[in-house]
Amino acid sequence: MGKRGKAYETPGNEYRSNVNIELADAIRYHQSGNLRQAEEIYKKILAVDPHHSDALHLLGVIAYQFGRNDIAVQLIVKAIDIDPNQPLYYTNLGNALRDQGNLDDAIASYQKALTIKPDLAEANYNLGNALLEQNKPDEAVTSYRKALRIRPDYAEAHSNLGNTLKELGRLDDAVASYQNALSINPELAEVQYNLGNAFYEQRKLDDAVASYRKALRIEPGYAEAHNNLGSALKEQGRLDDAMASYQSALSIKPDFAEAHNNLGNALMDQGKLEDAISFYEKTLRIDPEFAEAYNNLGNALHEKGKPEEAITAYQHALRIRPDFAEAHHHLANATRYTEYNQQIQKMLDLYGDPQITDSQKVHLAFGLGKAFDDLGNYEESFVFISEGNRLRRSEYTYDIFEDRELFKALKNVFSDRLLRRKSGCRDDTPIFIIGMLRSGSSLLEQILASHPLVYGGGELEDLKKITIHSCEMLTGNKFPYGVAKLSSENLERLGADYIKRIRRYSDRAEYITDKMLTNFRYVGMIRLVLPNAKIIHCKRDPMDTCLSIFQKSFTGVHNYAYNLVELGEYYKLYQELMQYWHSIMPGYIFDIHYEDIVRDQEGETRKLLAYCDLPWNEACLSFHQTKRPVRTASTSQVRQSIYNSSIKRWKRYEKELDPLLDLLNPTP
Repeated sequence: MGKRGKAYETPGNEYRSNVNIELADAIRYHQSGNLRQAEEIYKKILAVDPHHSDALHLLGVIAYQFGRNDIAVQLIVKAIDIDPNQPLYYTNLGNALRDQGNLDDAIASYQKALTIKPDLAEANYNLGNALLEQNKPDEAVTSYRKALRIRPDYAEAHSNLGNTLKELGRLDDAVASYQNALSINPELAEVQYNLGNAFYEQRKLDDAVASYRKALRIEPGYAEAHNNLGSALKEQGRLDDAMASYQSALSIKPDFAEAHNNLGNALMDQGKLEDAISFYEKTLRIDPEFAEAYNNLGNALHEKGKPEEAITAYQHALRIRPDFAEAHHHLANATRYTEYNQQIQKMLDLYGDPQITDSQKVHLAFGLGKAFDDLGNYEESFVFISEGNRLRRSEYTYDIFEDRELFKALKNVFSDRLLRRKSGCRDDTPIFIIGMLRSGSSLLEQILASHPLVYGGGELEDLKKITIHSCEMLTGNKFPYGVAKLSSENLERLGADYIKRIRRYSDRAEYITDKMLTNFRYVGMIRLVLPNAKIIHCKRDPMDTCLSIFQKSFTGVHNYAYNLVELGEYYKLYQELMQYWHSIMPGYIFDIHYEDIVRDQEGETRKLLAYCDLPWNEACLSFHQTKRPVRTASTSQVRQSIYNSSIKRWKRYEKELDPLLDLLNPTP
């Protein structure tokens, strides 16, 4: 949020006509910023006439400008005692009192000024600022609007009205206020920055980026704008640009804890856990009370296979902020509960607090659902999981009709004729792992990444970015409609671009896995741009898969996941699309079943390696000992030997899963 500056008043020309020449000279110096000379003249006047109220008042204003608020209050009170009917005296007294932290008296002083002169814009503006500091945003809005009715061109009032409306969650109104301020003065860097923040909260990332860039054009050394620009770029998937912005912020302000933390988050997204941990630790050296940094450090340690250290980090976050719902959720995920404990009670207490937001409640609901599932209290667990999903669903607009149309278009565009084209980059480095969430894909990638010739890349966004961007830029059509217009040269270049991108993660490995499961939508594109790539399709019992999805809090492109009926319908769309890929490209995709790996780990691993043209390696059977980052909701599972407790888990929730049962018709 921007600064809430105060407006102090010095008399205008009509006021000066009533004072002597010396006072007029002092006012001229005062308004030009030559405070010392003005101060000397005011003192000279008071030496002759100690009861000169204007000189007392203006000397008090100078004391206020120098930060000497106690003296300012004394002088302005003397002026008021002499002439109690000057509204400017009360306005400036209010400013000094507010800086002293004496908000009640400051508000009373502004109100006295307005009793004398109701159309004093500055008094209304400053009253709004004081009310906001008293956590009375609705009253502050009223005062700012009064100021603007008097002075419609009052840019600062438009700006602070925007800040207040943003705090109230009225983002559209806040944006309008910021834009009003900028229409008066487009060179207000702070307002451009705050407008960017409002756009960011509205998820209008292009507009946010544009506003931050405007702020930086006006004020290149604006570290906070560099930092928030980085966050918007990161949300757009432009990690390299985001990191450059964070680094710019740190070059200006090396002890900027938030930028260190954000740089750590960007490194996490790149899978560079050691570097991310280093930046989180730097953040905490600068600000040991930065709860979010402890939470993020916990996430990095958890992915690194250090659950005990992760738990300690989450506990530090909660020591600082006991109501930090996200840290409660992550702590629950990292903990294996064997008995009801204090941590569960804390989550329950916080969950019942009427003051918490729905966003906080989502995290707590999923954390409690995990805890009660561990304890075998499945009915209670499902109550919390259902509520968490209901609240999460309310955050998104989702219509499965759009996915139906997309999947239909994929089948129409990627015809047998199109897929028979000889095209693409012949590099065989990628091994794509596709399927639904929670289908055993992390276990599969961990097995493959245990092979010395394979690097586990994790969930990579590169294929989707290349595909969507190329269609729009090269054909003018959105994916998938523009694919048929891409030339053989285009397709080969796109494949080579993908290889170049994934080589950033490992320039030595013979094979690199890409476990972005939603790439099942892009199987046809993979065939066109990387025909020699391997595609492994992870399959698992549909009911176990859908239950496991419903029990986790996913974000991003998984808006179907928060309602059992929508989840079941989406699962059927996925099944039908995979059947289509198999029918049109027989033998191209290798299906592997989670349950088969559990039943016969070695036999299934041998089949898997043979499909990937990899020689046998015993390390693949000891995958749980492999030291590599694991970026998945299944982090703890892939650190353990194979177990069968996840098979037919849905039976524990059979009664609650009726909507799914009707859609999926599972085998007993």
